[in-house]
Amino acid sequence: MSAKTEVSSWAWLSRLDGTLKHLNEDITLLQARHATLARLPEEQTGERLGYHSRILQSGRAGDIWVQVDLGSNREFDTVVLVPVVLPRELGGISGYGFPRRFRVTVAETSDMANEQVLADLTEDLPNPGRTPLLVHAKGAQGRHLRVTATGPTGRVGSDGRVNWPSLALAEVMVLHGDENLAAGRRVTAPTSREAPPVWSLQNLTDGESVLGAPVGSGSKPRKGWHSVAYPEATTPVSITLDLGQVMPLDDVRLFPMRWEGYPHWLGFGFPVRYRVECADDPSFIAPRTIADFTGHDVPNPGMNAVTLPADGIQARMVRITATQQWERFTDHAFALSEVQVYSAGANVARQAMVTTTSVYPDKPWANENLVDGDASDNPILPLQEWVQELQQSSRLEHELKSLKDQRTQRESKWKRGILRGGIGLVLLTLTLLTTSLVRNSLRRRKELRALQQRIARDLHDEVGSNLAGISLLSREASHTASPPLRRQILEEVCRVADETAASMRDLVWMVQPGMPGDLISGLRLTAGRMLPGLNVQFQPPETALPPRLELEFKRELFLIFKEALQNITRHSGAKHVVISFSREGRLMVVRIKDDGKGLPKAGETPSSGNGLDNMRQRARSLRGEVRLISPEEGGCEVQIRVPWPV
Repeated sequence: MSAKTEVSSWAWLSRLDGTLKHLNEDITLLQARHATLARLPEEQTGERLGYHSRILQSGRAGDIWVQVDLGSNREFDTVVLVPVVLPRELGGISGYGFPRRFRVTVAETSDMANEQVLADLTEDLPNPGRTPLLVHAKGAQGRHLRVTATGPTGRVGSDGRVNWPSLALAEVMVLHGDENLAAGRRVTAPTSREAPPVWSLQNLTDGESVLGAPVGSGSKPRKGWHSVAYPEATTPVSITLDLGQVMPLDDVRLFPMRWEGYPHWLGFGFPVRYRVECADDPSFIAPRTIADFTGHDVPNPGMNAVTLPADGIQARMVRITATQQWERFTDHAFALSEVQVYSAGANVARQAMVTTTSVYPDKPWANENLVDGDASDNPILPLQEWVQELQQSSRLEHELKSLKDQRTQRESKWKRGILRGGIGLVLLTLTLLTTSLVRNSLRRRKELRALQQRIARDLHDEVGSNLAGISLLSREASHTASPPLRRQILEEVCRVADETAASMRDLVWMVQPGMPGDLISGLRLTAGRMLPGLNVQFQPPETALPPRLELEFKRELFLIFKEALQNITRHSGAKHVVISFSREGRLMVVRIKDDGKGLPKAGETPSSGNGLDNMRQRARSLRGEVRLISPEEGGCEVQIRVPWPV
């Protein structure tokens, strides 16, 4: 039997929570200890559940008792009371019918005169579940052991009292060393519900209960013994043990087989009918019977060991004969995992010579497996050690459950905190995102209003003034009689109208969202329009601009660019102009270079106007600058250096 170490999927929380870390460490430690102990099976594997009293409709609770006759006056150490565990199809109740309060006594006579009290529970006992209850009685002595239900289990009425009391026990064991003195002994009781094989008085000492066989943890490679298969079930098959010398026999113990090839077949190969004999010599001329079950079918014990009292018979040879074998498939066979023979409190079969009628010609079956100390694939334990380990195992299971419950509660607290924190983080993120979106929306609205105001000013300052000029010139032309003067005025009207139309196109282009390259294309068209008659080389940037540009960036860069071209037209006298774009680190550099007369030299009168100041102010609004370079040999280069748009 091995226990799997269970690891929580939230074990990583131990790094954050010291309490959770200690819980996981304690659980791991207890699981490791639990894996070394004998453990209780999940449910009973045999058909016989135990003893069940009749339900008393009248009378006192003390009228319910069971009594075991040990056969002679014996000294013993421990009394073991094993609870009944109903199978799942009957409700799966653990500790069914176990008394709430009870008394255990022993006496030399069946009338229990001068009885010795070994235990007297006067307060209600919690339901033991599947765990056996141990009554320590070191040095107690007697022949008749009685268990009296002083507060039995039964139907609880509306007044809280137990009505129709009854008593149910799976097994009563009386241990002395490694011997169960109660095994196979006679049981008496004032009342019994006889419904064999499930309920019967004799089930109380048949060795069959939820405890199973007395085996420990661990695994062994050897399995046991298996006869050859026979077509007829009644073919006699025997196992014979030669103990080497005549000795008094206490009991014979038969351990059924569990075969991993057919795990649902518990008690694999246990005979339906059999007898156990002993003799002083191998000839078995004068055999003596230890047990005889050849006259009726025996219920399969499942994985429970069958103990057969020998009552001190002197013998050297022990023989187990199956007179009706177990039905396998379409054939029949006899199989056991271990045979023990006890004499003077020791298993003398470990040194015995084993012979059998036949052995199945395949691994892992062998005669020597019958006396190797293993039941199927688990080591057999001494009875005292076994029941103590079962109690320790049960206690550790309760401790593990408590620790796991604490861990679950602790992890649940963390999960709730993480969930709440996650929800809070999501809400905070949504709040910040919403706030950011609102702020960006407000900022964009503010920028849009500012841009609208600037566009309105541009329309008023440039387009409005041009339209007013056209209006004045038109009136003057209508009142002028001189044809040459009228022609001159009309030419001026056309020029101003063309400038106004160009300004309108520029304004529409700046505010209209376009596709990638619109800024460069617009600057190229503007250069061609504003520098007529000049040789213009336009070199676009090698790195593409972002598909969407801020309106403010387009407007300011365009106006700086336009101002630089106007200066060339008005003041430079240039014939060639080179316009180029480049990326220098995080800057976009626009170079406008001409071959004109350059900037005024020292002592010369600079041109009037504030165009250069406007260019620099607009560049500063874009976190950039405008540089002017005028070499001695003439010409001028304007550098517009602004952050590369993103």
